[in-house]
Amino acid sequence: MSSHPSTTEEIKTVGDLPVEKIDKTEDYRIYAAISYFVILIVIGLPLWWKTTEVYRVPLPYTRIAALNESDFVLVTNVTIASLDIDRGKQLASDLDNFFKTSKLFKVHFVVTQVQKQILASAQSIQALELSSVSRRQAGDILLLEVPGLPRFTPSQVLVGRRRIVYFATDTSSVKLTEVLQQWLFQEETLQRMISSMVSPTKSELDLAGRRRMPTASAYDVMVTIVNPDPEKVQLNWDLQEAIENFLSPFLRNLAPLADYNVKSQWLYFVPLQVQPKLVPEQPGIRKHFALSEELLPHIITPLEKKLASHVSQNPCLNFVVYVPPCSESPLYIYRQEGVILRGGVNAFLSPRWGGIIIHNPPQDICDNTTVVEPKPVEADWSKIMGTFLAQLRLLVGVPELDDIPRVSMLPLAASGMRQWELDSLYRVRIMEQLTSAMLTLQSLSQLLGEISNIVIDDEVGDSIQEAVSAVERGIELLHQGNLLAAFEASKQAFLSAEAAFTDPSLLALLYFPDDQKYAVYIPLFLPVMIPVLMSLKNIYLWAASKVRHKGKEKVD
Repeated sequence: MSSHPSTTEEIKTVGDLPVEKIDKTEDYRIYAAISYFVILIVIGLPLWWKTTEVYRVPLPYTRIAALNESDFVLVTNVTIASLDIDRGKQLASDLDNFFKTSKLFKVHFVVTQVQKQILASAQSIQALELSSVSRRQAGDILLLEVPGLPRFTPSQVLVGRRRIVYFATDTSSVKLTEVLQQWLFQEETLQRMISSMVSPTKSELDLAGRRRMPTASAYDVMVTIVNPDPEKVQLNWDLQEAIENFLSPFLRNLAPLADYNVKSQWLYFVPLQVQPKLVPEQPGIRKHFALSEELLPHIITPLEKKLASHVSQNPCLNFVVYVPPCSESPLYIYRQEGVILRGGVNAFLSPRWGGIIIHNPPQDICDNTTVVEPKPVEADWSKIMGTFLAQLRLLVGVPELDDIPRVSMLPLAASGMRQWELDSLYRVRIMEQLTSAMLTLQSLSQLLGEISNIVIDDEVGDSIQEAVSAVERGIELLHQGNLLAAFEASKQAFLSAEAAFTDPSLLALLYFPDDQKYAVYIPLFLPVMIPVLMSLKNIYLWAASKVRHKGKEKVD
Protein backbone atom coordinates (compact mmCIF):
# COMPACT_ATOMS: atom_id res chain seq x y z
CA MET A 1 0.00 0.00 0.00
CA SER A 2 1.60 3.05 -1.16
CA SER A 3 1.06 6.43 0.26
CA HIS A 4 1.26 9.77 -1.71
CA PRO A 5 2.81 12.76 -0.14
CA SER A 6 0.24 15.52 0.54
CA THR A 7 0.96 19.24 -0.01
CA THR A 8 -0.65 21.73 2.31
CA GLU A 9 -0.83 25.56 1.56
CA GLU A 10 0.09 27.64 4.51
CA ILE A 11 -2.27 30.58 4.90
CA LYS A 12 -1.04 33.63 6.85
CA THR A 13 -3.56 35.19 9.12
CA VAL A 14 -3.72 38.21 11.29
CA GLY A 15 -6.14 37.48 13.99
CA ASP A 16 -9.05 35.76 12.33
CA LEU A 17 -8.66 37.49 8.93
CA PRO A 18 -6.37 36.53 6.09
CA VAL A 19 -3.57 38.93 5.24
CA GLU A 20 -4.71 39.27 1.61
CA LYS A 21 -8.14 40.39 2.73
CA ILE A 22 -6.59 42.90 5.07
CA ASP A 23 -4.39 44.23 2.23
CA LYS A 24 -7.44 44.69 -0.02
CA THR A 25 -9.29 46.53 2.74
CA GLU A 26 -6.30 48.82 3.15
CA ASP A 27 -6.23 49.40 -0.60
CA TYR A 28 -9.91 50.32 -0.64
CA ARG A 29 -9.38 52.78 2.18
CA ILE A 30 -6.45 54.38 0.39
CA TYR A 31 -8.44 54.53 -2.85
CA ALA A 32 -11.24 56.29 -0.99
CA ALA A 33 -8.76 58.80 0.43
CA ILE A 34 -7.31 59.39 -3.02
CA SER A 35 -10.80 59.93 -4.48
CA TYR A 36 -11.61 62.45 -1.74
CA PHE A 37 -8.33 64.21 -2.42
CA VAL A 38 -8.99 64.37 -6.15
CA ILE A 39 -12.58 65.57 -5.72
CA LEU A 40 -11.81 68.19 -3.09
CA ILE A 41 -8.33 69.38 -4.03
CA VAL A 42 -7.86 68.66 -7.72
CA ILE A 43 -11.44 69.37 -8.83
CA GLY A 44 -13.24 71.18 -6.00
CA LEU A 45 -10.65 73.82 -5.10
CA PRO A 46 -10.11 75.14 -8.69
CA LEU A 47 -13.84 74.97 -9.30
CA TRP A 48 -14.54 76.99 -6.14
CA TRP A 49 -11.82 79.49 -7.06
CA LYS A 50 -13.24 79.92 -10.55
CA THR A 51 -16.87 80.23 -9.44
CA THR A 52 -16.03 82.82 -6.79
CA GLU A 53 -13.90 84.87 -9.19
CA VAL A 54 -15.47 88.21 -10.20
CA TYR A 55 -15.98 89.11 -13.85
CA ARG A 56 -13.42 91.63 -15.03
CA VAL A 57 -13.11 92.90 -18.57
CA PRO A 58 -9.48 93.49 -19.63
CA LEU A 59 -8.63 97.19 -19.47
CA PRO A 60 -5.99 99.21 -21.39
CA TYR A 61 -3.81 99.95 -18.36
CA THR A 62 -0.76 100.68 -20.52
CA ARG A 63 -2.60 103.21 -22.69
CA ILE A 64 -4.06 104.91 -19.61
CA ALA A 65 -0.60 105.22 -18.05
CA ALA A 66 0.74 106.63 -21.33
CA LEU A 67 -1.81 109.47 -21.24
CA ASN A 68 0.18 111.09 -18.45
CA GLU A 69 3.07 111.57 -20.88
CA SER A 70 0.90 113.14 -23.58
CA ASP A 71 1.43 116.78 -24.45
CA PHE A 72 -1.57 119.05 -24.80
CA VAL A 73 -0.43 121.23 -27.69
CA LEU A 74 -2.86 123.70 -29.24
CA VAL A 75 -1.85 124.19 -32.85
CA THR A 76 -3.10 127.53 -34.21
CA ASN A 77 -2.73 129.15 -37.61
CA VAL A 78 -2.12 132.91 -37.68
CA THR A 79 -2.15 134.74 -40.99
CA ILE A 80 -0.36 138.10 -41.21
CA ALA A 81 -1.76 140.24 -44.00
CA SER A 82 0.48 143.25 -44.67
CA LEU A 83 0.91 145.72 -47.52
CA ASP A 84 4.66 145.19 -47.38
CA ILE A 85 5.50 141.48 -47.66
CA ASP A 86 8.94 142.01 -46.14
CA ARG A 87 7.45 143.74 -43.11
CA GLY A 88 4.98 140.87 -42.76
CA LYS A 89 7.80 138.33 -42.80
CA GLN A 90 9.69 140.28 -40.16
CA LEU A 91 6.58 140.38 -37.94
CA ALA A 92 6.09 136.64 -38.45
CA SER A 93 9.71 135.96 -37.49
CA ASP A 94 9.47 138.09 -34.35
CA LEU A 95 6.14 136.56 -33.29
CA ASP A 96 7.46 133.06 -33.93
CA ASN A 97 10.40 133.73 -31.62
CA PHE A 98 8.01 134.90 -28.89
CA PHE A 99 5.82 131.81 -29.11
CA LYS A 100 8.67 129.30 -29.21
CA THR A 101 8.71 129.38 -25.40
CA SER A 102 4.99 128.69 -25.13
CA LYS A 103 4.13 125.44 -23.33
CA LEU A 104 0.61 125.10 -24.72
CA PHE A 105 0.51 126.82 -28.11
CA LYS A 106 2.28 125.96 -31.30
CA VAL A 107 1.60 128.81 -33.72
CA HIS A 108 2.07 128.53 -37.47
CA PHE A 109 2.52 131.94 -39.08
CA VAL A 110 1.62 132.54 -42.72
CA VAL A 111 2.41 135.83 -44.45
CA THR A 112 0.26 137.23 -47.27
CA GLN A 113 0.11 140.56 -49.04
CA VAL A 114 -3.16 142.38 -48.65
CA GLN A 115 -4.62 144.08 -51.68
CA LYS A 116 -4.81 147.89 -51.45
CA GLN A 117 -8.16 148.00 -53.20
CA ILE A 118 -9.73 145.89 -50.45
CA LEU A 119 -8.68 148.39 -47.80
CA ALA A 120 -9.56 151.36 -50.00
CA SER A 121 -13.07 150.07 -50.68
CA ALA A 122 -13.85 149.64 -46.99
CA GLN A 123 -15.28 152.83 -45.55
CA SER A 124 -15.15 151.51 -41.97
CA ILE A 125 -13.90 148.66 -39.83
CA GLN A 126 -17.44 147.30 -39.75
CA ALA A 127 -17.27 146.97 -43.54
CA LEU A 128 -14.06 144.98 -43.25
CA GLU A 129 -15.78 142.76 -40.67
CA LEU A 130 -18.40 141.83 -43.25
CA SER A 131 -15.92 141.23 -46.07
CA SER A 132 -14.50 137.89 -47.13
CA VAL A 133 -11.12 138.56 -45.51
CA SER A 134 -12.59 138.08 -42.03
CA ARG A 135 -13.83 134.54 -42.64
CA ARG A 136 -11.57 132.16 -40.76
CA GLN A 137 -11.72 128.60 -39.49
CA ALA A 138 -12.44 128.15 -35.78
CA GLY A 139 -9.25 128.84 -33.85
CA ASP A 140 -7.42 130.64 -36.67
CA ILE A 141 -6.51 134.33 -36.47
CA LEU A 142 -5.97 137.02 -39.09
CA LEU A 143 -3.66 139.94 -38.30
CA LEU A 144 -4.60 142.63 -40.82
CA GLU A 145 -2.52 145.73 -41.31
CA VAL A 146 -4.67 148.83 -41.84
CA PRO A 147 -2.54 151.89 -42.70
CA GLY A 148 -5.43 154.27 -42.08
CA LEU A 149 -6.48 152.74 -38.76
CA PRO A 150 -6.18 156.07 -36.86
CA ARG A 151 -9.10 157.29 -38.97
CA PHE A 152 -11.38 154.78 -37.25
CA THR A 153 -9.99 154.48 -33.73
CA PRO A 154 -7.36 156.12 -31.52
CA SER A 155 -6.09 152.66 -30.60
CA GLN A 156 -3.02 151.14 -32.16
CA VAL A 157 -4.62 147.67 -32.27
CA LEU A 158 -8.32 146.98 -32.71
CA VAL A 159 -9.70 143.49 -32.06
CA GLY A 160 -12.75 142.73 -34.17
CA ARG A 161 -15.88 140.74 -33.48
CA ARG A 162 -14.68 137.94 -35.74
CA ARG A 163 -11.33 136.16 -35.79
CA ILE A 164 -9.46 139.24 -36.96
CA VAL A 165 -7.11 141.79 -35.39
CA TYR A 166 -6.54 145.15 -37.08
CA PHE A 167 -3.22 146.87 -36.44
CA ALA A 168 -1.64 150.10 -37.54
CA THR A 169 1.53 150.19 -39.59
CA ASP A 170 3.69 151.35 -36.68
CA THR A 171 2.53 148.52 -34.38
CA SER A 172 5.37 146.51 -32.87
CA SER A 173 5.54 142.74 -32.64
CA VAL A 174 5.64 143.03 -28.85
CA LYS A 175 2.21 144.69 -28.84
CA LEU A 176 0.75 142.02 -31.14
CA THR A 177 2.19 139.26 -28.99
CA GLU A 178 0.61 140.82 -25.93
CA VAL A 179 -2.79 140.93 -27.66
CA LEU A 180 -2.55 137.32 -28.81
CA GLN A 181 -1.39 135.92 -25.48
CA GLN A 182 -3.60 137.89 -23.09
CA TRP A 183 -6.80 138.33 -25.05
CA LEU A 184 -7.14 135.81 -27.85
CA PHE A 185 -5.21 132.77 -26.59
CA GLN A 186 -5.38 133.40 -22.81
CA GLU A 187 -2.51 131.00 -22.19
CA GLU A 188 -2.03 131.91 -18.53
CA THR A 189 -5.69 131.15 -17.82
CA LEU A 190 -5.37 127.72 -19.46
CA GLN A 191 -2.17 126.88 -17.61
CA ARG A 192 -3.64 127.96 -14.29
CA MET A 193 -6.74 125.84 -14.91
CA ILE A 194 -4.74 122.72 -15.80
CA SER A 195 -2.41 123.15 -12.82
CA SER A 196 -5.33 123.56 -10.42
CA MET A 197 -6.89 120.33 -11.73
CA VAL A 198 -3.69 118.26 -11.64
CA SER A 199 -2.33 119.65 -8.34
CA PRO A 200 -5.17 121.41 -6.47
CA THR A 201 -3.11 122.12 -3.35
CA LYS A 202 0.11 123.22 -5.02
CA SER A 203 -1.08 125.36 -7.91
CA GLU A 204 -1.96 129.02 -8.09
CA LEU A 205 -5.56 129.83 -7.21
CA ASP A 206 -7.77 129.57 -10.31
CA LEU A 207 -10.40 132.23 -9.62
CA ALA A 208 -11.92 132.00 -13.10
CA GLY A 209 -12.22 128.22 -12.78
CA ARG A 210 -13.93 128.45 -9.42
CA ARG A 211 -16.42 130.90 -10.82
CA ARG A 212 -17.08 129.00 -14.05
CA MET A 213 -19.86 126.42 -14.17
CA PRO A 214 -18.65 122.79 -14.13
CA THR A 215 -18.47 120.92 -17.41
CA ALA A 216 -21.75 119.35 -18.49
CA SER A 217 -23.53 118.45 -21.70
CA ALA A 218 -26.62 120.53 -20.82
CA TYR A 219 -27.52 123.39 -18.47
CA ASP A 220 -30.73 124.91 -17.17
CA VAL A 221 -31.04 128.71 -17.10
CA MET A 222 -33.66 129.73 -14.54
CA VAL A 223 -34.87 133.35 -14.57
CA THR A 224 -36.91 134.16 -11.47
CA ILE A 225 -38.87 137.25 -10.52
CA VAL A 226 -39.32 137.57 -6.75
CA ASN A 227 -42.08 139.93 -5.60
CA PRO A 228 -42.54 139.79 -1.81
CA ASP A 229 -45.33 142.42 -1.81
CA PRO A 230 -47.59 141.85 -4.87
CA GLU A 231 -50.48 143.75 -3.23
CA LYS A 232 -48.52 147.00 -3.26
CA VAL A 233 -46.06 146.40 -6.10
CA GLN A 234 -47.66 145.24 -9.32
CA LEU A 235 -45.39 143.74 -11.98
CA ASN A 236 -46.92 143.33 -15.42
CA TRP A 237 -43.71 142.24 -17.08
CA ASP A 238 -43.38 140.26 -20.29
CA LEU A 239 -40.56 138.06 -19.08
CA GLN A 240 -40.73 135.71 -22.04
CA GLU A 241 -40.18 138.52 -24.54
CA ALA A 242 -37.25 139.89 -22.54
CA ILE A 243 -35.60 136.46 -22.49
CA GLU A 244 -36.10 136.06 -26.21
CA ASN A 245 -34.68 139.51 -27.00
CA PHE A 246 -31.66 139.49 -24.69
CA LEU A 247 -30.65 136.03 -23.44
CA SER A 248 -31.61 133.80 -26.37
CA PRO A 249 -29.21 135.36 -28.95
CA PHE A 250 -26.29 134.85 -26.59
CA LEU A 251 -27.31 131.29 -25.71
CA ARG A 252 -27.66 130.42 -29.39
CA ASN A 253 -23.97 131.27 -29.81
CA LEU A 254 -23.18 128.81 -27.01
CA ALA A 255 -25.24 126.02 -28.58
CA PRO A 256 -22.16 124.21 -30.02
CA LEU A 257 -20.70 123.96 -26.52
CA ALA A 258 -23.76 122.69 -24.64
CA ASP A 259 -27.55 122.70 -24.58
CA TYR A 260 -29.15 125.54 -22.62
CA ASN A 261 -32.75 125.15 -21.49
CA VAL A 262 -34.25 128.49 -20.43
CA LYS A 263 -37.00 128.44 -17.79
CA SER A 264 -38.76 131.20 -15.88
CA GLN A 265 -40.88 131.47 -12.76
CA TRP A 266 -42.54 134.00 -10.45
CA LEU A 267 -42.32 133.87 -6.68
CA TYR A 268 -44.63 135.88 -4.43
CA PHE A 269 -44.48 136.65 -0.70
CA VAL A 270 -40.85 135.45 -0.49
CA PRO A 271 -38.69 137.82 1.61
CA LEU A 272 -34.89 137.88 1.66
CA GLN A 273 -34.67 136.46 5.21
CA VAL A 274 -32.16 139.18 6.15
CA GLN A 275 -32.78 142.53 7.76
CA PRO A 276 -31.29 145.45 5.79
CA LYS A 277 -29.94 148.42 7.70
CA LEU A 278 -31.79 151.71 7.55
CA VAL A 279 -29.65 154.63 6.41
CA PRO A 280 -31.33 157.88 7.56
CA GLU A 281 -31.70 160.86 5.32
CA GLN A 282 -28.62 163.03 5.05
CA PRO A 283 -27.71 166.13 3.08
CA GLY A 284 -27.61 165.04 -0.55
CA ILE A 285 -28.64 161.47 0.32
CA ARG A 286 -32.25 160.43 0.79
CA LYS A 287 -33.34 157.76 3.20
CA HIS A 288 -32.70 154.22 1.98
CA PHE A 289 -31.85 150.71 3.14
CA ALA A 290 -28.41 149.15 2.96
CA LEU A 291 -27.61 145.47 2.49
CA SER A 292 -24.07 144.64 3.53
CA GLU A 293 -21.94 142.67 1.09
CA GLU A 294 -21.06 140.13 3.77
CA LEU A 295 -24.77 139.23 4.15
CA LEU A 296 -25.19 138.31 0.49
CA PRO A 297 -24.36 134.57 0.95
CA HIS A 298 -27.15 134.36 3.54
CA ILE A 299 -29.66 135.47 0.90
CA ILE A 300 -29.00 132.59 -1.48
CA THR A 301 -29.52 129.68 0.94
CA PRO A 302 -33.14 130.40 1.96
CA LEU A 303 -33.98 131.68 -1.52
CA GLU A 304 -32.70 128.53 -3.23
CA LYS A 305 -35.22 126.42 -1.32
CA LYS A 306 -38.00 128.25 -3.14
CA LEU A 307 -36.45 127.97 -6.60
CA ALA A 308 -37.37 125.10 -8.90
CA SER A 309 -33.75 124.52 -9.91
CA HIS A 310 -33.68 121.06 -8.32
CA VAL A 311 -36.21 119.50 -10.70
CA SER A 312 -33.52 118.66 -13.27
CA GLN A 313 -30.24 116.77 -13.13
CA ASN A 314 -28.53 119.43 -15.23
CA PRO A 315 -26.49 122.17 -13.53
CA CYS A 316 -28.62 125.28 -13.13
CA LEU A 317 -27.69 128.92 -13.62
CA ASN A 318 -30.01 131.04 -11.51
CA PHE A 319 -30.78 134.67 -12.33
CA VAL A 320 -33.06 136.38 -9.85
CA VAL A 321 -34.72 139.78 -10.01
CA TYR A 322 -35.72 140.84 -6.50
CA VAL A 323 -38.20 143.70 -6.20
CA PRO A 324 -38.05 144.92 -2.58
CA PRO A 325 -41.30 145.75 -0.76
CA CYS A 326 -42.00 149.39 -0.15
CA SER A 327 -41.16 148.92 3.54
CA GLU A 328 -37.54 148.17 2.53
CA SER A 329 -37.19 150.35 -0.55
CA PRO A 330 -34.98 151.70 -1.96
CA LEU A 331 -32.49 148.93 -1.17
CA TYR A 332 -28.82 149.11 -2.15
CA ILE A 333 -25.91 146.73 -1.78
CA TYR A 334 -23.00 148.17 0.20
CA ARG A 335 -19.38 147.13 0.35
CA GLN A 336 -17.76 146.58 3.70
CA GLU A 337 -16.28 150.08 3.44
CA GLY A 338 -19.80 151.51 3.18
CA VAL A 339 -19.68 152.27 -0.54
CA ILE A 340 -22.46 151.24 -2.89
CA LEU A 341 -21.41 148.08 -4.71
CA ARG A 342 -19.80 148.55 -8.13
CA GLY A 343 -20.66 152.18 -8.53
CA GLY A 344 -24.41 151.78 -8.29
CA VAL A 345 -24.97 148.42 -10.06
CA ASN A 346 -27.38 146.82 -7.63
CA ALA A 347 -26.43 143.21 -8.29
CA PHE A 348 -24.01 140.52 -7.20
CA LEU A 349 -22.67 137.26 -8.61
CA SER A 350 -22.38 133.94 -6.80
CA PRO A 351 -19.77 131.62 -8.38
CA ARG A 352 -21.19 128.49 -10.03
CA TRP A 353 -24.70 129.48 -8.98
CA GLY A 354 -25.88 132.65 -10.70
CA GLY A 355 -26.68 136.25 -9.96
CA ILE A 356 -29.20 138.44 -8.17
CA ILE A 357 -30.20 141.97 -9.15
CA ILE A 358 -32.23 144.25 -6.92
CA HIS A 359 -34.80 146.27 -8.88
CA ASN A 360 -36.23 149.01 -6.66
CA PRO A 361 -39.79 150.15 -7.41
CA PRO A 362 -40.26 153.86 -8.15
CA GLN A 363 -40.51 155.99 -5.04
CA ASP A 364 -43.82 157.59 -6.09
CA ILE A 365 -45.51 154.17 -6.10
CA CYS A 366 -44.37 153.40 -2.57
CA ASP A 367 -45.26 156.91 -1.33
CA ASN A 368 -48.79 156.78 -2.77
CA THR A 369 -51.08 155.12 -0.20
CA THR A 370 -54.42 156.43 -1.42
CA VAL A 371 -54.75 154.63 -4.74
CA VAL A 372 -56.75 151.42 -4.43
CA GLU A 373 -55.39 149.90 -7.65
CA PRO A 374 -51.58 149.84 -7.53
CA LYS A 375 -49.71 151.38 -10.40
CA PRO A 376 -47.65 148.86 -12.43
CA VAL A 377 -43.88 148.98 -12.08
CA GLU A 378 -42.09 149.22 -15.40
CA ALA A 379 -39.08 147.00 -15.96
CA ASP A 380 -35.76 148.40 -17.12
CA TRP A 381 -34.95 145.33 -19.23
CA SER A 382 -31.82 146.86 -20.73
CA LYS A 383 -30.29 147.22 -17.30
CA ILE A 384 -31.64 143.95 -15.90
CA MET A 385 -30.76 141.72 -18.84
CA GLY A 386 -27.53 143.58 -19.47
CA THR A 387 -26.45 142.70 -15.93
CA PHE A 388 -27.56 139.10 -16.36
CA LEU A 389 -25.63 138.83 -19.63
CA ALA A 390 -22.48 140.11 -17.96
CA GLN A 391 -22.93 137.58 -15.18
CA LEU A 392 -23.71 134.80 -17.65
CA ARG A 393 -20.53 135.49 -19.61
CA LEU A 394 -18.48 135.03 -16.44
CA LEU A 395 -20.33 131.86 -15.43
CA VAL A 396 -19.86 130.14 -18.78
CA GLY A 397 -16.17 130.99 -18.82
CA VAL A 398 -15.68 134.24 -20.75
CA PRO A 399 -13.09 135.96 -18.53
CA GLU A 400 -12.72 139.61 -17.70
CA LEU A 401 -9.76 140.80 -19.73
CA ASP A 402 -7.11 143.14 -18.39
CA ASP A 403 -6.69 146.39 -20.24
CA ILE A 404 -3.79 146.71 -22.69
CA PRO A 405 -2.59 150.23 -23.49
CA ARG A 406 -3.70 151.47 -26.92
CA VAL A 407 -5.64 148.27 -27.59
CA SER A 408 -9.42 148.13 -27.86
CA MET A 409 -12.12 145.91 -29.31
CA LEU A 410 -15.18 146.51 -31.42
CA PRO A 411 -18.32 146.65 -29.27
CA LEU A 412 -20.93 143.98 -29.80
CA ALA A 413 -23.88 145.11 -31.87
CA ALA A 414 -26.29 142.79 -30.05
CA SER A 415 -26.35 140.39 -27.12
CA GLY A 416 -24.09 137.91 -28.83
CA MET A 417 -20.42 137.11 -28.44
CA ARG A 418 -17.28 137.49 -30.47
CA GLN A 419 -16.00 134.58 -32.52
CA TRP A 420 -12.58 134.62 -30.90
CA GLU A 421 -14.27 134.57 -27.47
CA LEU A 422 -16.11 131.44 -28.56
CA ASP A 423 -12.78 129.95 -29.66
CA SER A 424 -11.38 130.72 -26.21
CA LEU A 425 -14.32 128.89 -24.65
CA TYR A 426 -13.62 125.93 -26.93
CA ARG A 427 -10.01 125.82 -25.74
CA VAL A 428 -11.01 126.09 -22.08
CA ARG A 429 -13.58 123.31 -22.40
CA ILE A 430 -11.25 121.09 -24.43
CA MET A 431 -8.42 121.35 -21.93
CA GLU A 432 -10.78 121.00 -18.98
CA GLN A 433 -12.56 117.96 -20.41
CA LEU A 434 -9.40 116.20 -21.59
CA THR A 435 -7.62 116.82 -18.29
CA SER A 436 -10.65 115.70 -16.28
CA ALA A 437 -11.07 112.55 -18.39
CA MET A 438 -7.38 111.73 -18.06
CA LEU A 439 -7.39 112.17 -14.28
CA THR A 440 -10.60 110.14 -13.95
CA LEU A 441 -9.18 107.29 -16.03
CA GLN A 442 -5.95 107.25 -14.01
CA SER A 443 -7.85 107.20 -10.71
CA LEU A 444 -10.11 104.43 -11.99
CA SER A 445 -7.14 102.45 -13.29
CA GLN A 446 -5.40 102.69 -9.93
CA LEU A 447 -8.54 101.71 -8.04
CA LEU A 448 -9.33 98.70 -10.22
CA GLY A 449 -5.70 97.62 -10.21
CA GLU A 450 -5.39 97.68 -6.42
CA ILE A 451 -8.79 96.11 -5.58
CA SER A 452 -8.95 92.95 -7.62
CA ASN A 453 -12.45 91.85 -6.63
CA ILE A 454 -14.36 94.82 -8.10
CA VAL A 455 -16.59 93.69 -10.95
CA ILE A 456 -15.77 95.23 -14.34
CA ASP A 457 -18.65 94.43 -16.65
CA ASP A 458 -18.78 94.92 -20.40
CA GLU A 459 -20.50 98.30 -20.14
CA VAL A 460 -17.83 99.75 -17.87
CA GLY A 461 -15.09 98.25 -20.01
CA ASP A 462 -16.59 99.75 -23.17
CA SER A 463 -16.88 103.17 -21.51
CA ILE A 464 -13.24 103.07 -20.43
CA GLN A 465 -12.07 101.94 -23.86
CA GLU A 466 -14.13 104.68 -25.49
CA ALA A 467 -12.82 107.33 -23.09
CA VAL A 468 -9.19 106.36 -23.70
CA SER A 469 -9.68 106.39 -27.46
CA ALA A 470 -11.46 109.76 -27.29
CA VAL A 471 -8.64 111.32 -25.23
CA GLU A 472 -6.05 110.06 -27.69
CA ARG A 473 -8.14 111.27 -30.62
CA GLY A 474 -8.69 114.68 -28.99
CA ILE A 475 -4.95 115.19 -28.44
CA GLU A 476 -4.24 114.22 -32.04
CA LEU A 477 -6.90 116.62 -33.35
CA LEU A 478 -5.37 119.43 -31.30
CA HIS A 479 -2.05 118.72 -32.97
CA GLN A 480 -3.83 119.03 -36.32
CA GLY A 481 -5.39 122.37 -35.35
CA ASN A 482 -8.96 121.07 -35.70
CA LEU A 483 -10.59 122.87 -32.79
CA LEU A 484 -14.22 121.83 -33.33
CA ALA A 485 -13.46 118.12 -33.82
CA ALA A 486 -11.13 118.20 -30.80
CA PHE A 487 -13.94 119.64 -28.70
CA GLU A 488 -16.32 116.83 -29.72
CA ALA A 489 -13.65 114.24 -28.89
CA SER A 490 -12.93 115.84 -25.51
CA LYS A 491 -16.64 115.97 -24.72
CA GLN A 492 -17.01 112.28 -25.54
CA ALA A 493 -13.94 111.46 -23.44
CA PHE A 494 -15.30 113.36 -20.45
CA LEU A 495 -18.77 111.82 -20.62
CA SER A 496 -17.45 108.27 -21.11
CA ALA A 497 -14.93 108.58 -18.27
CA GLU A 498 -17.57 109.96 -15.90
CA ALA A 499 -20.03 107.21 -16.92
CA ALA A 500 -17.42 104.53 -16.16
CA PHE A 501 -16.35 106.07 -12.85
CA THR A 502 -19.91 106.50 -11.55
CA ASP A 503 -21.27 103.16 -12.80
CA PRO A 504 -23.18 101.46 -9.93
CA SER A 505 -21.76 98.03 -10.79
CA LEU A 506 -18.33 99.12 -9.52
CA LEU A 507 -19.72 99.30 -5.98
CA ALA A 508 -21.17 95.78 -5.96
CA LEU A 509 -18.15 94.10 -4.29
CA LEU A 510 -16.17 97.16 -3.31
CA TYR A 511 -16.56 96.37 0.41
CA PHE A 512 -16.13 92.57 0.10
CA PRO A 513 -12.36 92.07 -0.30
CA ASP A 514 -10.50 88.74 -0.52
CA ASP A 515 -9.75 88.48 3.20
CA GLN A 516 -13.47 88.60 3.96
CA LYS A 517 -14.09 85.95 1.29
CA TYR A 518 -11.53 83.68 2.94
CA ALA A 519 -13.02 84.39 6.36
CA VAL A 520 -16.38 83.14 5.09
CA TYR A 521 -15.21 80.01 3.27
CA ILE A 522 -12.29 78.77 5.41
CA PRO A 523 -14.47 77.79 8.41
CA LEU A 524 -16.62 75.81 5.98
CA PHE A 525 -13.86 73.98 4.13
CA LEU A 526 -11.21 73.60 6.82
CA PRO A 527 -12.97 70.84 8.89
CA VAL A 528 -13.40 68.83 5.70
CA MET A 529 -9.92 69.50 4.35
CA ILE A 530 -7.96 68.56 7.51
CA PRO A 531 -8.71 64.78 7.31
CA VAL A 532 -8.04 64.81 3.57
CA LEU A 533 -4.72 66.56 3.98
CA MET A 534 -3.72 64.26 6.86
CA SER A 535 -4.51 61.21 4.71
CA LEU A 536 -1.78 62.29 2.31
CA LYS A 537 0.75 60.72 4.65
CA ASN A 538 -1.03 57.37 4.56
CA ILE A 539 -1.32 57.59 0.77
CA TYR A 540 2.41 58.23 0.54
CA LEU A 541 3.28 55.32 2.83
CA TRP A 542 0.92 53.03 0.94
CA ALA A 543 2.41 54.00 -2.39
CA ALA A 544 5.95 53.50 -1.01
CA SER A 545 5.09 50.00 0.31
CA LYS A 546 3.66 49.08 -3.09
CA VAL A 547 6.91 50.15 -4.75
CA ARG A 548 9.02 48.15 -2.28
CA HIS A 549 6.80 45.06 -2.70
CA LYS A 550 7.13 45.17 -6.46
CA GLY A 551 10.88 45.55 -6.06
CA LYS A 552 11.13 42.43 -3.91
CA GLU A 553 9.06 40.41 -6.39
CA LYS A 554 11.46 41.34 -9.19
CA VAL A 555 14.45 40.34 -7.03
CA ASP A 556 12.89 36.91 -6.22
